[in-house]
Parts: sequence; C-alpha cells; structure tokens
Amino acid sequence: MMLVAAVAGALAVAALLPGTYTNEEQVYFAREAGKPVPPWTGIRITPDAGGYRMQAVDAFGVATGDDQMMRLREDDRIVSIRTGACIRDYARVPLGLTIVNQSGRCTGPPGTTTVTMAGMAMKLGDGTVLELQRARAFKCWVSIPRRAKKPDGSDDWWFKSGLVLHDAGGRVTATTDEMPSQAFTLRMRNVAWPSGRNAPSLVLYVHGADPDHAISYAWADPAAKRVGINLQFMQGSCSLVEP
Repeated sequence: MMLVAAVAGALAVAALLPGTYTNEEQVYFAREAGKPVPPWTGIRITPDAGGYRMQAVDAFGVATGDDQMMRLREDDRIVSIRTGACIRDYARVPLGLTIVNQSGRCTGPPGTTTVTMAGMAMKLGDGTVLELQRARAFKCWVSIPRRAKKPDGSDDWWFKSGLVLHDAGGRVTATTDEMPSQAFTLRMRNVAWPSGRNAPSLVLYVHGADPDHAISYAWADPAAKRVGINLQFMQGSCSLVEP
C-alpha cells in the first residue's frame, strides 16, 4: 500500500511541477488599485536529467537568468526539493504542495511556498508574496497585408503560422518580410477580475510599437480553445495546445 501511494504521489508531482507561470494578473491589478506593485515574474519548469530545471523567463519565453536544477526526494507525505544548497520540504495537501520546512543555505532566488494546478506562490526576502498563475500554451497564426499591393491592385498578404505564446501574459511578435517591415505583437491573458461585474475572459491583444498599450483586443470565454481577431491592418488566431 505504501508503494502504491508513493507511486501515485510521484505521478502527481510529475504532473504538478512542469509548466510556465507568471504573476501578470497580480501585477496588473495591483497597479490598477494603486497598491505596491510586485516585480513581474515568469518561471518555466521542465523535466531534466531525473529532476526539474527552473528558469526565469520574460513574457516572450526568453530566459532572463541562470537556471536552477531541482532534485526531489519524496514519500507519501513529504516532497523535499533541493535547489543548490537549499532544501525545502513540502507537505502533500489535497490541492498540491505547501511548504513546511526549509534548511541549508536558502539565500538565492524567491522560495516557492505552494504549488497547485492553478499556479504557485513564491516569497521574496522582504516578505512579498508573488502569486503566479499557471499558463496554457497557444499556437497562433498571423496575416498582415504588405505595404505594396499585388500587380492587380489587391492586398498582398504576408502569413506566418506556428507562433507560440501563453495565456498568462505571454507575447509573440510577427514581423513581415518587407522593407521597411511591419511588426505586431500578440499578447494573451486569462483574466478573472477580483471585483465588479466583468466576467472572466480570455483576452487576445494586438500591440504595435508600444508594449504597454494595445491597439485593439478581442475576448472569449476563459475556457475557450481558440480566440481570433480581424482588423484592417492584420488578422490573427490562437488555438490551445492540447496536453
């Protein structure tokens, strides 16, 4: 029975840890409310060499610092994660893992305090708690009319597929093959407003040169598997990457 429980737990951890996480929503709503804004944080965890590799990433998925190897030891009650000289012990709880102890030299990056299928929480040295949402990956296509028309006077559409982003503030840029080129960035959020009448929504934004202010946006149900947008100067659609 203990062996069965340990195997089931191992499978649960294998499903729980990997993924991309950001605190895009925490940052956005803190700024909207005029509260102290925590640093924007993106984390990617992937299986690697019998453990897990944790990387800090930006909204485009580009690594922004040194990665860390996470080594696990576990039984049916406790999961111990070693990162360098730091060991953190997590209790198994119904929704995931929650920290119960740490030992060694834990002076490096933020420490993970909880992990669930919805996301994770991390704690900075000053006590600030980062609330990171687990992202879903989407694959997109974008089509943009080139500046020069076709010989018959019709639009000459540039097309690009296989563009990947995620719904926790992920971004991807599409740049045409002309000179001068045109570039538009897609950004996606899965938004749940903390108050008010706005319904939760999956939102697809289109940005030009300004990374902070969108030119336009479209929205769908938060559980939607596809969302698209059709503008005079570009078209695009993003579909959920199924596990």
